[in-house]
Amino acid sequence: MRSLLSVRDLDVSFDTHDRMVHAVSGVSFDLAPGEVLGLVGESGSGKSVTGRSLMRLNPDYTRYGKESSLVLNTGDEELDILSIKGRRDMRKVRGDLISMIFQEPIASFAPALTIGKQMSEQLMLHRGMSYPEAREVSVDMLDRVGINQPSKRFDQYAFELSGGMRQRAMIATALSTRPKLLIADEPTTALDVTIQAQVLELMQDLVAEFQMGVIFITHDLAVISQIADRVAVMQHGKIVEQGPVAQVISSPQHAYTQRLLDAVPRMDSAFQNTAPATATQSKPDIEPPIISVRDLSVHFPMGRSVFGKRSYLTAVDNVSFDIPRGSFFGLVGESGSGKSTTGRSMLQINDISAGEIIYNDGEMRHDIGAIKGAALKDFRARTQMIFQDPYAALSPRMTVRDIIAEPLESLRLTGSRAETNERVREIAQMCRLDPEHLRRFPHAFSGGQRQRIAIARALVSRPKFVIADEAVAALDVSIQAEILELLKTLQHELNLTILFISHDLAVVANLCDHTAVMQKGQIVEAAPTAEVFRNPKQEYTRALLAAAPVLKAG
Repeated sequence: MRSLLSVRDLDVSFDTHDRMVHAVSGVSFDLAPGEVLGLVGESGSGKSVTGRSLMRLNPDYTRYGKESSLVLNTGDEELDILSIKGRRDMRKVRGDLISMIFQEPIASFAPALTIGKQMSEQLMLHRGMSYPEAREVSVDMLDRVGINQPSKRFDQYAFELSGGMRQRAMIATALSTRPKLLIADEPTTALDVTIQAQVLELMQDLVAEFQMGVIFITHDLAVISQIADRVAVMQHGKIVEQGPVAQVISSPQHAYTQRLLDAVPRMDSAFQNTAPATATQSKPDIEPPIISVRDLSVHFPMGRSVFGKRSYLTAVDNVSFDIPRGSFFGLVGESGSGKSTTGRSMLQINDISAGEIIYNDGEMRHDIGAIKGAALKDFRARTQMIFQDPYAALSPRMTVRDIIAEPLESLRLTGSRAETNERVREIAQMCRLDPEHLRRFPHAFSGGQRQRIAIARALVSRPKFVIADEAVAALDVSIQAEILELLKTLQHELNLTILFISHDLAVVANLCDHTAVMQKGQIVEAAPTAEVFRNPKQEYTRALLAAAPVLKAG
């Protein structure tokens, strides 16, 4: 079969002010129509640079090697992508012949235009549709990727959607033109397992239906094992191993590939050395819980009706649970289930509509909803949050040093600049950030590196209680394993309590002592983690576990 895409000797360098940075070297591969190629490797290995090269989306100071060749077979002609000079000619390729699902949708959608406006514009441009036709196709695609009330979402802005919903909208936008080549850069990172399974199935259906080629860039080897036909492993800008996905996963030849596979968390081995959990085996906690949630409800105002009556969205509905002191507590559920809202309420980021949340770390005890003044400042020093989206959480105008130091300086936790700098360097080293990184700004880093900066910022104040909201979702498996090991070490040494909000069930199974499952704003199941995973009581929990991707070789 003739190749849809042929990449030969791709070399990519960036001509920075002080030196030439070599990002990709000698990369070659072919992609057939209807084939999915998985491109995996650690953050900074050159995966995204390779993908962006196919659409000429790298910065203006990018330099391509003289022998580099990127040829797309459109069916009518062989298009040499690197020979296209004009921006107008390249725009005809982007969104029509080639589409891309970006890793960070909040940075990809124009904030001043609705989701529907951006989707319909490209259909009108590339497919010659009228606005009503483009709207119908766009709404249908939003529905197919699992977005509820797609007609309503069509008229909303990106900032009005949750992180997972924005990612689904980005996937719908890329698929709506039915391109010949789709580049998917971490397309399911922000999605819960059920929506992820739905989106992967949709992509497989479209690949088969339209014989679309897909380059699937991800650090999730379990996903690759389920969707890809072949896999290429990248390290330091080079492909170190490639072949059929079943062959590479079952019998990796390169030591780097073996190391990546060893770092993948697996649900099937999480409880091998643990006796089956039963209710009678669960010992009561001697210390009072650090967080006690009782009858918590959170409502968000949604505007007024024509009669002036205000309506509300119930995000959290009558939730009660305890988080034992010094534990890892997992909170799982689909996007929109109320996980993040519950976590934000614990830090007084969201207002509480009903119920109470008691914080008690042994030195300080307060009703979180009523903390004010000096007590609130003390509470802020003891509690921190690692947010889901590091791009939105880090100020683009501050250096990494200033970002990490901000909690120390704003809460006056250090006595001098020298002491602040020492604390910053210490936590940066623990989170695998080079001292050189401290002088740079967030835009200079990959998504995984930005997440490490966010984690360092949260831990620099040495808090008692940390909420990690999808804190490792953007990290490749080896760095994820190191960060999780770091969190476990800190939890043990500092008696740190961590609420771990995640859609990655394999990570939760290997990390958390207790797990609560949320659905539609309510806790439907809560127990020791081994009990939840081995003997789920609720049908919803069983559905989540069944949808979780599992690393498989065939």
